[in-house]
Amino acid sequence: MIEVLFYSYLSSVHIYICGNLFFHIIFKGELNKNYNLFELGFFGIILLSFIGLTSNFFLPLNKIFNSIVFIIPFLLVIFYRKKILFSKICLYSIPVSVLILFTIVYDGTYRPDAGSYHLPYISMLNESKILVGINNIHFRFGHTSIIQYLSAIHNNLIFNEKGIIIPIAFIFCNFIFYCIYELFVNKNETYLKILIFIITTFVVFRVSRFSDFGNDAPANLIFFYLIIESLKKEPIFIKSRKAILASSFIFLNKITLLLSFFIALYYLLVPFKLKNLFNRVIIFSSIFVFLYIGKNVLISGCLIFPIEQTCLKSIYWYDKNSNRNSNAINARQENEAWTKGWFNQKGEKKDYAIYIENYDWIDTWLSSEAKTIKKKLLPFSIFILSLYFFLILHTIKNKNITKSKIEISKDTFVCLIVCLMGSIVWFLKFPVFRYGYAYLISFFAIFLTIIIKDFMFFKNTEKVLNSMKYLMIFLLFGLMLKNFYRINNGIENNISLWPNIYSSENNFKKKSNKPIYKNGSLIFYKSKREECYYSSSPCTHFFNGKDFKIEDINLDSKLGYKIYYFKK
Repeated sequence: MIEVLFYSYLSSVHIYICGNLFFHIIFKGELNKNYNLFELGFFGIILLSFIGLTSNFFLPLNKIFNSIVFIIPFLLVIFYRKKILFSKICLYSIPVSVLILFTIVYDGTYRPDAGSYHLPYISMLNESKILVGINNIHFRFGHTSIIQYLSAIHNNLIFNEKGIIIPIAFIFCNFIFYCIYELFVNKNETYLKILIFIITTFVVFRVSRFSDFGNDAPANLIFFYLIIESLKKEPIFIKSRKAILASSFIFLNKITLLLSFFIALYYLLVPFKLKNLFNRVIIFSSIFVFLYIGKNVLISGCLIFPIEQTCLKSIYWYDKNSNRNSNAINARQENEAWTKGWFNQKGEKKDYAIYIENYDWIDTWLSSEAKTIKKKLLPFSIFILSLYFFLILHTIKNKNITKSKIEISKDTFVCLIVCLMGSIVWFLKFPVFRYGYAYLISFFAIFLTIIIKDFMFFKNTEKVLNSMKYLMIFLLFGLMLKNFYRINNGIENNISLWPNIYSSENNFKKKSNKPIYKNGSLIFYKSKREECYYSSSPCTHFFNGKDFKIEDINLDSKLGYKIYYFKK
């Protein structure tokens, strides 16, 4: 466990230093002594993700390059020691690294997606510069997130391949301490503290298991961060810049949370000033999004795969064959159908297109995914309902029942509407909980906060904070207890200390997959059984459709780029 703790601590310090440097570059400001340094963690992962994405256009994210990226921020501490709060960063990294330790040890990876395309894509980033048309050997490579670049850049000469595990856990642990700081250190208004407490409670109950994170948890957590920062009492120009950064990063993680851009747009347009459209944050975010969309075109032929309206069908590596999953229309229909419970149909199964063309899917969804969502939300719901009934009883006991006019600020109203719109779109298009729970929970948290913020209980600020402290201690104790139980089981069953990135079995060793050749050249590896996981790349564990044949793949090495496409 010492190794996990040490790697987690080094990685945390590195990310915070990067965040500190990024803050000075983008915001051109000095950090005050009361600044929430945990917020620098979000800036750090944005900067490192940007470096990973940009670099992969020209070279693989191999251990040598990644080690240089790791060392440079520490060297910059020497030259910019007056601007980098290094001692505080070292101190704040201790609790984060401890929580990372208890989050990842003796836990598994997110299955099946991690083994199917998350880890294979990361291994591909570590071994190759961008592979054009790679979506054709595994259509889910078109679904990859910016998180894969963040993970890939953590595979260096110090951490080795174990480093790719740490960033996702860091995002979760950093978010927990960011919320705790906003609750008990920063002097936020009571209504915001209520909102943060509700969101933190949900995260502790529902988003605390590493093997459930995948690409979804980071995107949803950053959305929560966006909501919290949007409702703080800060200057509008600070809010707009944070909103632009956060919404851009959210989009690059999960296109289902695209509506977060409306919050950023609101802060840009109200009040509208032309000069606000030209600042470092907008320039950086625009370049970031442009590069990511460019990457999408190169690997799939689409600006945003699998939205067929964004596909450039004249590009020869775009798959036009409607019989293959690498075709955008097929991929979109399959993904939507599965989110709407297609697999749980009783009797003869309709094909994807027919299943989603009307609202008949709702009955199947209600009997399957809806029940799963209820089960997932049950502990959180019971806890929140108990607190709500306590507030009602407290109000009745103290005879403080008064009718007061509910006042909603413009910022709150905008966030509420965006979350409501997102929740509606989520239900109509992709109603799997992990695809958009940030919409649902943020809407619920804002709505509940509006209702209860004027209760007499919340008039006594000191009493409120003390109550929240005790409840937060209780929640964190429960979280640690759950982790201790998992760790004990892992020790008893002699499973891997680190989450296994190589297979679903208790064998921390790279898989040996079958190399597939064409004209004497290696084009990819085929997994003999189960998914590819982290192995020699590029790797696929299935052929894209029944009519897919090895000899139909052509490999072009012009300008040193490998291009995968199907013959006409």
